[in-house]
This record gives sequence, structure tokens and C-alpha cells, in this order.
Amino acid sequence: MDTRNPHDSIRQLASFGTLDDREISMRLSTGLDGFLERWRKESLPFIAAGGAELRFVEGPYGRGKTHFLQALEVTATREGFVTARLQCGTQHQPFGSLAITYRAIANSISAPYSAGTGKSRLGLSQLLAQISDQQLQAFNSASRGNVEFRNLVGCYVRRKHDRSFITDALRALLHADDTLRVLFADLYRNDSHLPRPLGQLGKRNAAAWLKSLLTLPRQLGYRGLIVLIDEAGADLHLRPEPLRSQQQHMANLRNMVDSLATGKTPGCAVIYATTNDFIQLARQNYRALSDRVERMEETTPFSLPPRNPRAIWCRLDELTDPAPDHPAFFLQLGGKLLEIAESGGFSKDRVSAARAGLPAAAQSASKNLAHGCVREFIKRMAAELFSPS
Repeated sequence: MDTRNPHDSIRQLASFGTLDDREISMRLSTGLDGFLERWRKESLPFIAAGGAELRFVEGPYGRGKTHFLQALEVTATREGFVTARLQCGTQHQPFGSLAITYRAIANSISAPYSAGTGKSRLGLSQLLAQISDQQLQAFNSASRGNVEFRNLVGCYVRRKHDRSFITDALRALLHADDTLRVLFADLYRNDSHLPRPLGQLGKRNAAAWLKSLLTLPRQLGYRGLIVLIDEAGADLHLRPEPLRSQQQHMANLRNMVDSLATGKTPGCAVIYATTNDFIQLARQNYRALSDRVERMEETTPFSLPPRNPRAIWCRLDELTDPAPDHPAFFLQLGGKLLEIAESGGFSKDRVSAARAGLPAAAQSASKNLAHGCVREFIKRMAAELFSPS
């Protein structure tokens, strides 16, 4: 659980322009009301009914993609969905292999939480530790899922309160933790009643295990799974890689796109936030991916595609009203930041001084839409609250 108070949060915003606090992010959310309402009323019920959704959201560095994913996460968890948010730095390749993708989601998956409580228990084993006998029965009666994975889940749930090396081994298998060597002969020697077959994640079964993981929450009785991938550094960590490695990364991502599009992962949505450089890289080196997600509308040369908030690939600005090219966006964002400051114990004089400079700051920011414009605006307004009187 995040224990920051509003004063500490604004201090971090003054330094970095962002922070990993879902509730603060929701309070700062600007221009996304319309999209979040459509997400809550249209997309989430569709996913809960067994549908699947894929969305790539493009934005330059510092535009607010991380905040966007946090807002989606809070909305989804409030509606009863399991979520998994993957924060990928420049050294991470979440689709370097499907086994890596499985491991990343299994380690970040989390059950719904109540607003204001945070999410302190991450991981597939923690999710399974909370399910009831009725949920397990529903899972066992489901027709989908790899049989090895299904047996592993059921076995772990039945033993979740045991303190034994068998339970530790099952937990390691669920998370694909290769730091713990698991010998199945030892497991069956200690407990001949363990179900057969049990499995271990490998190259050959990675696709089946990943599909089983993505469909697991809905089979357990949750409304579904929302996977949020913050891949702003994809182009940076892929460009230095050999062409073969780039293509393998994109082929694995294409396979997930196809699974969602063909109904093989019911009750799952994947939201992938990245920069335009990534689609350019796909267009150059792996057209099979760019052809599946790229916007193809006829436009005049050098013009942006028409606004389409339902497109598989769209710009974050298309989902934002008002968008950052209008001063109203920054006026609203700055006003929300100052409201948090007032609740966080900042003096009225400091807040009033920052509010007096807000119109000029908003006008300036809307005319200077360079990379990082939103982040820099937040840093500037937050720093004003710490300026000497």
C-alpha cells in the first residue's frame, strides 16, 4: 500500500512529474472523463461477457501514458476486474519470449482492491490464496486451459495454507521462478496423491500457459483480466538488438494480438502504451505486426489520421478532451493539482500564488507541445508550491 501523504506526493511530482500512486493519478486525471466512462460502460462489460479487447495507445515521452494506464487500472479494479500492470524500462523485453511474458504477468497480477487501500499483494500465488472453494469448483468445470496448468492451480489452492517444500515448489512453478529447481520425482515421492500431470513452463508450452493465465481470472469468477503494458522504452531497447531478436519480440506480440482477435483469450483486455517509434520499427522490420494494428485511413501527405478513439492504434490525444493543445487542458490539470495541495496542508498563500500564475503557465504549455510537455507542466506547477514566498 502506498503510504505517501499529499504533501509527499506533490514533492515527488515537483521532482519527476509523475508518481506511482493510483488514487492521486485519478484525482489528477484530465480530459479522460469521456473515455473512462465509455471504458466503464462499454468495454469492461464486453470483456466480462467473454469478449477480448486490444488497444495500442501512442504518445510522446512525458505525455501521460503511465498516468493513463493508472486511470484505467483504478477504473477496472473498482469494477471487479483483476489487473496486471507491467512497467517496462529500457532494459526489459516483455515479449522477448512468451515465457518472459507469462512470468511478467504472473508476477504482477493482482485481485481487485477497494479504493484507497492500494495493492500490497501482487502475484499469481497471492491471487489464488484468496479464492474460495466455490471459485475453485467453477475453475475446475471450465473447459479452457492447459491441463498441466489447471492441475497446478487446483493443487496449489488446496495446499495454500500448508507450510511445506511442496507448497513452495508449486508456488515457484506458478510464477515460473527458475531460481528454485523443482524435481517432480521428489514431489510425487512425498505425496503420491498429487494430480498428474503437473507441468513446468517451457518453450514448448509457453503459448498454452500464457493463454491459460490470461483466461484464469474469469474462470475463477472474477469479471476478467486487464493487462496494462507501459512500454515507452520499447524502441530504445529494441533498436540495438539484432534484427532476428527484434522480429522475435514482435512475432510474440503479434501472436498475442491474434489470440485476442480470434477469441482464444475470452475475458481479457491488453492495453499497450508506447511511442510512435515502435510502430515505425514494426513497419520497417516486421510488417506482420504493423499490418494488424496500424491506422490505414486515407489522409493527405503529412497529416494526422482522423480522430478515432475506438481504433486499435490511436494517439492518446484522441482519447483526451480537452487535449493538451488547448489551454483548458492545463487549466484543469493545474487546478486539480492545487486542490490536492490544499488538502495536503499547503498554506493558502502558496496555493493562491500558484493559482495566480496558472493561466499564463497553461497558455504557455499549450503552445509548446514538445516531448514531455505534460510532465514538465506538472513539475513546474508542483515546484511553485515549494518556492519561497
